[in-house]
Amino acid sequence: MKKLFTTPFLTLTLCAALSGAGALADTDAETRKLHKARYSEAMALRETAPDAAATAIRALAEAGYPRAMDRLAYFHTKGHGVPLDLGAAQALYAQAIAAGYDRSLVSLGKLALKTGDLALAEDSLEQAIAQGLDSAAPVLSWAHATERLGARSDPARGLATLRALAAQDSRDAQIFLLAGLLKQPQEPGATEAVLARLETRAAEGDAKAAEGLLRYYRLRGLGAETARTRAALLETPGMRAKIRIEEGLYLAVEREPARFWLASEALLQEAPNPVFARALTVTSKLNKNAYIRVLQAELTALGYRTGRPSPYLNAPLIRAVNQFCRDTGISESCRLGPLKSVTIKAVAAELATRRAPPVTG
Repeated sequence: MKKLFTTPFLTLTLCAALSGAGALADTDAETRKLHKARYSEAMALRETAPDAAATAIRALAEAGYPRAMDRLAYFHTKGHGVPLDLGAAQALYAQAIAAGYDRSLVSLGKLALKTGDLALAEDSLEQAIAQGLDSAAPVLSWAHATERLGARSDPARGLATLRALAAQDSRDAQIFLLAGLLKQPQEPGATEAVLARLETRAAEGDAKAAEGLLRYYRLRGLGAETARTRAALLETPGMRAKIRIEEGLYLAVEREPARFWLASEALLQEAPNPVFARALTVTSKLNKNAYIRVLQAELTALGYRTGRPSPYLNAPLIRAVNQFCRDTGISESCRLGPLKSVTIKAVAAELATRRAPPVTG
């Protein structure tokens, strides 16, 4: 690890991490080898048994394995097998940095952007760049280009840096450049070279490139003219389940809105539990009737009496939802009604922890 030149904001974060940390790093080569093997075993469980994966990762983090600290922090940012707790995530990222895991600087910077700690975000990303982490410059430049850094933002600088990095064939910069240009007036040919390069990457099996293209085409409002391209991109091997399922939902409602309920049910049935809550929430935004069908099926599978299958909210289903909210301790979130967004999010999150994992293979 290179010498870390901390700023006051980052110094305070690292000091807090050090004061609360026990063993901050592996002590010898054999220990590191053992921790690495156990880490791989734990990560293999993350889709099918997120709670078990989180428990194993936590044990490794407490034993001083920095990579596990970083991963446990990520789990806390998503609520995967552990409570959603951004404060705990920040502390764990800081512990990992203090233990020598420089990559956590980028993760800490991203988290700080999310929580609004803009000074810490900029400091962490600047430090990551100083440490030679290639992934940091595109993130910081994107934050400037999209004004995520508030008054600290320099959009012109951010876009210029992204263009320069994209021209050097940085995939991350190419993806972030598209994101930075989404709300910018488009000059003719401004994105042609970047799109062509990312499409080539995707055709070669680069899942990250495919994910970036899917998001850009959708948010740019190029639905109909890119539908076939997006369908092909969704077949890219290695694409994250959350992206494949969410983008699949958006594409399905655009291509065949009258049959969306069928497509959404199929996609949600194969969604890993950590992805299910977000996917169900997206479904509710796209088509409430499709959401109701999935909700009824999930509650029925858990033993609730929901009445005859229907795409409409009926009395038995309302009673089942209310009972589910009481049983899971989320009645306060459900008080405004079963189709309110706060209720849908709370119910989806609880269903994701209780449904049977999808059958794979």
